[in-house]
Amino acid sequence: MLKAGAAKRCVTPPTWVPYLTSSGNGTCEPFDGVHDDLYARALVLDDGHRSIAVLSVDAIGYDNAILGPDRNFTAELRSRIANRTGLSPEGVMLSATHSHSTPETLGLTPFRETEGIQDWLEGHLETLASTVTEAWEKRVAVRAYAGVTRVPGVARHRRILLKDGSLNRGGALPQPAAAGPWAIDEALTVLYLETPTGQPQAVMVNYAAHPVVAMLLPPVSADYPGALAASVEAGLNGAACLFVNGACGNVNSIHVTTGFDDVSRIGRTLGRATLDEIARMKKRPPICSARVAYNTEPLELDARPCPSLASAEKAAARNPSFENRLALRLARKLAEGPLQVEVQAMALGRLRWAALPGEVFVETGLAIKQAGAWFVTGNANGWVGYFPIHRAYEEGGYEVVAGPWSRVAPGSAERLEAVCVRQMERFAAQCV
Repeated sequence: MLKAGAAKRCVTPPTWVPYLTSSGNGTCEPFDGVHDDLYARALVLDDGHRSIAVLSVDAIGYDNAILGPDRNFTAELRSRIANRTGLSPEGVMLSATHSHSTPETLGLTPFRETEGIQDWLEGHLETLASTVTEAWEKRVAVRAYAGVTRVPGVARHRRILLKDGSLNRGGALPQPAAAGPWAIDEALTVLYLETPTGQPQAVMVNYAAHPVVAMLLPPVSADYPGALAASVEAGLNGAACLFVNGACGNVNSIHVTTGFDDVSRIGRTLGRATLDEIARMKKRPPICSARVAYNTEPLELDARPCPSLASAEKAAARNPSFENRLALRLARKLAEGPLQVEVQAMALGRLRWAALPGEVFVETGLAIKQAGAWFVTGNANGWVGYFPIHRAYEEGGYEVVAGPWSRVAPGSAERLEAVCVRQMERFAAQCV
């Protein structure tokens, strides 16, 4: 019989911990207060033979080098969890919601130079490990339901090519767009777990839209994923609601830096859709096969062409222009070593999901879903920046500008997609 456990712990930082104010300029600043708390939420699924864990954190994402040289954030987190539970390290997924009003753990700024930040990071890592451990210890028998509904009016494409060759980032269109369509993924995918007596245990929700409604606003906030989770948890007697963001690299929420009324509005919209879908799912039989599976595949990605660190330093010293300073930041980032990433796949019976280590474009996510994935999760098990599809490099725009947020060479997104498709096919062949 399938067992599940869930846990939720507050991870709101002290306000002196910096948040990202500009990726282009590489700046971060302290918060000026807390609008709403941040949480880590964990879900463990155990079929009696194998077990997996999903850890969703209200965080912008985790550069695996954020702890310092020769350390790996995801690896250390998994090691602590494995030492305390029956979970395999490869069966643990770390998923950041990508909410931008959270600590700058992407490594795009001098975040690590903040006094006291190392102690905060070590404590944060321990809280995350303890959250999964608690979920493991709370496992009870459950039945599982899954469903998909569509929620229009929340997400919008942010790379619309105009007829003059420029890109519209998602605002009002000043001129006709070139031929589309411009993909978005309006699917809200839900996994719901309850005890045999009908007591809600946990929910996992997947939707693809950048959480940037509160971006650049100075209070701490989980943005719309936090409002979504709070809405669902209120409707399910406090059962933990994990939000795992989808392939949102080129998809924004319809509101950007507009304020907390819109945060609440979008969160409630998605929360109501989640609760309505749960009500519909419960009228159908639960998932018959509760077999758990997981697979991880390491991948070394080529970096995009970049000046050597020495030449970038000389150019920036000679002329400290924005372009030269940006090239220097990229060169320093690439000097940290090869781009080693991991593609992870998990399954619960016919439910399959893929976890990718950065900001994946929606076209890639839709292709992976076409191959059999229900959930496609970005910003998982580390963050190495954007994974633009091939044509995006020709179109230009922020996501493909050579910078610390755009390090991978063209073709990297297609390589990730191929690995995910292979993993989905492997699960299908195993009748998982």
